[in-house]
Amino acid sequence: MTVRKNLATVLQRNLRQALRAGDAEQAGPLLQRLKAEDPLSLETRGLELEYLLLTEHREEARLLADQLLALHPGSARIHYLAGRMEYQGRRYPQALARFSESNRLFPHWRTRLWSGKSLTQLGRYGEAEGLLLELHANHPKVARDLAWLYERMGEEERALHYLERYLESWPDDPLALEQQQRLRSHLLPADELLEEVETLAELGEEIPPQMFATYLQRLLERGESGAARRLVEERLPRMESREAASLAWIAYRLHAYDLALQLFLAGLPGQLENFKYLQSLESTARKCNRTAELIPIYEQYAPEEKRLYGRIRRLEREGTPPPPPAD
Repeated sequence: MTVRKNLATVLQRNLRQALRAGDAEQAGPLLQRLKAEDPLSLETRGLELEYLLLTEHREEARLLADQLLALHPGSARIHYLAGRMEYQGRRYPQALARFSESNRLFPHWRTRLWSGKSLTQLGRYGEAEGLLLELHANHPKVARDLAWLYERMGEEERALHYLERYLESWPDDPLALEQQQRLRSHLLPADELLEEVETLAELGEEIPPQMFATYLQRLLERGESGAARRLVEERLPRMESREAASLAWIAYRLHAYDLALQLFLAGLPGQLENFKYLQSLESTARKCNRTAELIPIYEQYAPEEKRLYGRIRRLEREGTPPPPPAD
């Protein structure tokens, strides 16, 4: 019995290390071995939930989180992981509630950090700022979250300040480097941005995505929608879906709906579970009188994301003409 217990302890430790490193390939077999040795313990099932979150098995994670919350309502760790599950699904009010309960049960700075992230996503910027600034005093990595908060608030110089402090310690973070490029592009005067883009084009070099996004925004803000469309059409064949989705929001906010629809559709494969994205895509299609085009596209993805079937039925009802008046 002691040997099996010791083996379970070693497997737990190794699995935690793999999950912390984001190594799903190593974590999967370790989890299976741990479930064979110690299938019912709270530790094993919590690690299983972490694995499902890492591998984005969202429906399985939701079912397991609900089960564990019912069985272990006093576990701060399970509330924290359930909050991560809700955050991953963009259900930010529910995420904040889970993180708050976890922190009530067992105060921890990481739980408060995720509360700050949730508050940022909910637009409760003042609360998020106070919480994140307090954490940053002892945890320099929180500078990354402050940079995101200040960018959301439109305070781009402050965002860049915190981002560059973060990059001093974590210089290879790809998302932080993307944000740095985006912020620097936004802060460039229009003529300097234009000069940089034209220089890259003359040299035959690819315009970096964040610079391209800022340039597209400037074109639309100046009313140069024709130039913006030509630019997007030339780049679209080699554009990743994440970039297309990001550009779609720029076009949508600036009321370039035909361009936004083209980009929303190009970005759709990575956004099938994003309720806000689908709502905005459908709203844009209505503005362009093109909702019928969404039905065969949704049908293509519905086997992967079952909730699209409901959207298909609603779109079909919208396209059904009303019955003739009774005699």
